[in-house]
Amino acid sequence: MRTGEGKTLVATMPMVLNALEGKGVHLVTVNDYLARRDARWMGPIFHFLGLSVGVLQEASRTENGHKAFVFDPERVSSQEDAHQLRLVDRREAYAADITYGTNNEFGFDYLRDNMAHSLEARSQREHHYAILDEVDNILIDEARTPLIISGPAQEDPEMYIQMARVVKQLRPEDYEVSERDRTVALTEAGEERVEQLLGTPLRDPDRPEDVTPEQARMLGHLEQALRAEHLFKRNKEYVVQAGRVIIVDEFTGRLMAGRRWSDGLHQAVEAKEGVRVRQENVTYATITLQNYFRKYRKLAGMTGTAMTEAEEFNKIYKVDVESLPTNLEYLAVQADSDLVETEYSEDGHKFRCFVRPDDPERRPVFWRRKDYPDSVYRTEEAKLRAITTEILRRHVLGQPMLVGTTSVELSERLSARLRAEPLQRLTMAMVLRDAYLEREGIADDGLRVDALTPLYETLDTLGQTTLRQFARELELVLNPAKTENLERLGKILELDGEARPRLAEVLQSGIPHNVLNAKQHDRESQIIADAGALGAVTIATNMAGRGVDIKLGGEVPEQVLAGVNRVLQRTGLRDPFDLSMDERLTRLDQVDTDTIGIYVDDLRAFREHMQRSLRVRDLGGLHVIGCQRHESRRIDNQLRGRSARQGDPGSSQFYLSLEDELMRLFGGAQVSAIMQRLNIDDAVPIAHGIVDRSIEQSQTRVEGANFDTRKHLLEYDDVLNQQREIFYSQRNRIFLKVDLSDDIAEMLETEVGRRVEAALAEPDGAWKLLAWLEETQPTIDLDGPSPSPSFMLRLLLEEMSDVTTPEDVIARLLEIARASLEAQRERQQHFVTELTERSEQHAKVQTRQMLEVAETWLEGAFLEAEESGQVPEARILARGLEEATGLRLALEEAVEDPRRPELARLRKALPAQVEAEMHARAWVVAVQALERRVGEPLSLPVQPTSPFDWGEAEGILVQALESHWSARAEVVLGEIRADLEPLRGQPAPVPEAVKVRALVRASYGQRSFFDRKTHQRRSAVVARLSYTPYAARRIEGIESDDLKERVLEHLTLALETIRSLVGRGEIHRIGGARFQDLEERVRNWLREALDEGALRELEGAATLAQASTAARATMADALGRWLLNQAHRRVFLSVGDRLWVEYLTEVEALRTAIGLEAYGQRDPLVQYKSRAFDMFQNLLSSIRAGLISGLFRVVQSAPRAATPAPAAAGAPQEAAPAELAEPEGNGDSGAGSAKKRRRRRR
Repeated sequence: MRTGEGKTLVATMPMVLNALEGKGVHLVTVNDYLARRDARWMGPIFHFLGLSVGVLQEASRTENGHKAFVFDPERVSSQEDAHQLRLVDRREAYAADITYGTNNEFGFDYLRDNMAHSLEARSQREHHYAILDEVDNILIDEARTPLIISGPAQEDPEMYIQMARVVKQLRPEDYEVSERDRTVALTEAGEERVEQLLGTPLRDPDRPEDVTPEQARMLGHLEQALRAEHLFKRNKEYVVQAGRVIIVDEFTGRLMAGRRWSDGLHQAVEAKEGVRVRQENVTYATITLQNYFRKYRKLAGMTGTAMTEAEEFNKIYKVDVESLPTNLEYLAVQADSDLVETEYSEDGHKFRCFVRPDDPERRPVFWRRKDYPDSVYRTEEAKLRAITTEILRRHVLGQPMLVGTTSVELSERLSARLRAEPLQRLTMAMVLRDAYLEREGIADDGLRVDALTPLYETLDTLGQTTLRQFARELELVLNPAKTENLERLGKILELDGEARPRLAEVLQSGIPHNVLNAKQHDRESQIIADAGALGAVTIATNMAGRGVDIKLGGEVPEQVLAGVNRVLQRTGLRDPFDLSMDERLTRLDQVDTDTIGIYVDDLRAFREHMQRSLRVRDLGGLHVIGCQRHESRRIDNQLRGRSARQGDPGSSQFYLSLEDELMRLFGGAQVSAIMQRLNIDDAVPIAHGIVDRSIEQSQTRVEGANFDTRKHLLEYDDVLNQQREIFYSQRNRIFLKVDLSDDIAEMLETEVGRRVEAALAEPDGAWKLLAWLEETQPTIDLDGPSPSPSFMLRLLLEEMSDVTTPEDVIARLLEIARASLEAQRERQQHFVTELTERSEQHAKVQTRQMLEVAETWLEGAFLEAEESGQVPEARILARGLEEATGLRLALEEAVEDPRRPELARLRKALPAQVEAEMHARAWVVAVQALERRVGEPLSLPVQPTSPFDWGEAEGILVQALESHWSARAEVVLGEIRADLEPLRGQPAPVPEAVKVRALVRASYGQRSFFDRKTHQRRSAVVARLSYTPYAARRIEGIESDDLKERVLEHLTLALETIRSLVGRGEIHRIGGARFQDLEERVRNWLREALDEGALRELEGAATLAQASTAARATMADALGRWLLNQAHRRVFLSVGDRLWVEYLTEVEALRTAIGLEAYGQRDPLVQYKSRAFDMFQNLLSSIRAGLISGLFRVVQSAPRAATPAPAAAGAPQEAAPAELAEPEGNGDSGAGSAKKRRRRRR
């Protein structure tokens, strides 16, 4: 619909129709002011039809987005932003039949809803039907604008500070720096040193390749702290100013304020320097407007300028564009119409208007807008002068003008030219030019006059000296307001004598005007509404005040119009609102003084307004001046559409220069060259239809290119959009599905299948599978009457199933312990082989790199000696080499002079020295690594001989390991035998629960040590053995499907045990409460889960504890399922939301860097889709793994069904279940658990 044709009112019909479905209708506007205004204007219609209206406003007005408004006609306020609007919860505004709001508010509410942790915290309903006001602005101009909710990363700043302190305490042998690769790595000794300083292990010695998420985060912080300390130097890579770390550009040396290193490096540098660590911002949720509005089942829109983008609307949004005729067009084509459209000529241009068919003089009744041809100037200065001159001429006449610009900068430049002083300079230059042409007898035929070139300088550089020189020669006074100059200027501007006093006044004071830049919507909408007042000049960016009608003569104040309507009602007129302004004026002429009463001032103001309005009409209505063509014709049409609304007179014209960006891109330079060759004056414009058509063709090409670009970028956006839909749909499923048991079982089966397949595909797979199972499901309720063992313990219990007497149980336990120790020894022997191979390769690499460093230094030393003519001493060379390499070298060979033979001799001695030193270092590190793995110092029988032989070294380590295990095995078995002695008093048959506790007891023991801090002797739990390597042998060779089935069956039983424990614990906790005290959701769940008899008994019991044992047992099972479902929801939301935030950061980094694939002749889009797909699959896998790892640890954090009431006196109470928290000795059911307790003690 064309601008001014009543889109706001027309929208009510489809809104009411679609609101009848009860699913909600959204009307989307471009700013808060229009949302309030339109809701108030149309609210009475909806209210009359029984429909409620909600209004969304920005966060600052609605308690950070938690509140909104509903239309309430009874609420009156003097404040515009509160009149007829009642503050309510945001959810209530969305629950209204119709909701008005801005695109940003709807989009951000969608994101906030998908970050909520409960259904109650959400506000939006389904995305059913939306009408977008100014749809082209929202779906095209701002389509790819991302809505982003961001916040600080979850990383604790204290961790950066702690790591910075730790790194500063490391010794040189604790780390290795490679400046070439820009990496820093800890040695084995360094890792042990860091663990001592932190008081916590960086990795499990038995499983160094498997790190927990917490250990991974710690290692990441440690790596960045090492890089910050040893690779990033102050005053080189960065400087510290005013408590901030500022990056220095490595190429230019300039400070890059505001830039930050990623991945926590910047925070590590801040911690190193002791300044405040500023947290990094991460994206929590994001969506583009384009993708948000594509979610609606039915999408519609309104605009006056969409025809040029019809293809994009159809291809991207699957909506058609229909052009509706204007009201006048419709009336004119009717058979019995009293209007006829006709053509007329004016100033050599043809325009169209509407006349009465019976009017012989064909006087216009309504007009179509006069769109003058573009005026194209060679230079931008000439264009700006022409615009200023046109504004001056029309302003003196009193015609209102709207000047549209493409940027804030251009608005401000143009505004500056309307001040008095620049205006006087411009007009004086015009007067001097005209006087010069008249004196010289030169016709103003458009050809350049070289003598006048100084007058064409920019107004900023056109000084009084130049003007004074011309004025002196022409014998003119340098003041445009002087009578002679004013008369000449009037002729130039084609102003009659009556206008000259007004012209003089304007030249003295400047042209009053408003500058709007589409930022302050409330104020700007009101100013735009008055832009049609007599003599008004408004400079605005193309989008400022969009959606607001510009009435000729200005806006009539509401109180004035209300007074006029009251007077008309006194004359007996029932509804004056149906009258036009002209009809009101005619009626008022017939009203007597007594009827007017106290409304004299209102009527006088109304008549004055109508006189001004008539004057503006006679002057031609609102004139729109465009300062530059936009890339899109649609934006230009939006600007033109501000004038000649609803048949009012109006006109528009664009002023261009060949230096404008659009003209420059499409042949402006060639046209400019032609104008110069033809000697055309800069002040003369090109105005021809050919130019207009050429510009339109240029715009069409740019529009097509921009559409292709948006379409291509949409393919990138669609990747994340599809992934977002999947993630959010899974999140919604967690909220909406009451019982998650099936989903949990499916995820458990998938994860177990994945782990088993991976385990069977690698040599150490069985061992790693057991370690994961032990980490995921430790033994449950160890000290309870029926503990649920871990999978590994279940394997060992199967081996003990045939023994029942205490003696046989002890003997079998000792056999298992001996076999486990032997398996550990074999595994450590395998580790020795890998360690020596790794150490040998590392030593060779280090030797090669160190020799390069030494050779470089040595070459430099001899070159320096040659230049200075000095003879270097062997002692100085040796010391220099040691400093350069950081090694202790024994270079005894003397150097007599710096000639090449001596250099060769010295180089020949270097390799053996460096190799020996590097291998010796690698040997020390290998020994430390093995000792760390064993947990005790080793007694080495001999040291490796020189030259170093790693085969010999491996034999020495194996021999030391054998010696260690021979001694340790006997000690450990003796300790276990002693600890199991109390078991002999156990009656036969020995129950499984006792066997489980015995297995756990055998795997760890007590060690005494002297605490230097407290000067006291203390004891600690330490690992004696690990069952994992031995138990892994029991699953080797099992078929994949059989192993999956066994593991899945075991974990399912463990979940049932947890459910039973949680249910019994909750029944005990709320035993003193009544059934009615439970939450409504819990009561509804129990009504579905319990049989009729148990439910009736529980509802009638005074307290739950007084119900029968059977009823309480049934309720405990149902409550366990309910509470586990709630706990699983919390685990999913916690794990899923955290990983989703990390994923958004990763995928944004991928999006930023993927363009580099083009250099490798690969399509970036194809690569992006492929990698993003893999990353998303990893995300889903990580979420599933995180959820599974938390399934068996929800006992301690399960939610509650009700707040317990005090138990009735004498009421029977169920015995409290065993402590549900994980007991000590339960983590690895052996060695792993002992390690965890040792970590906690540290």
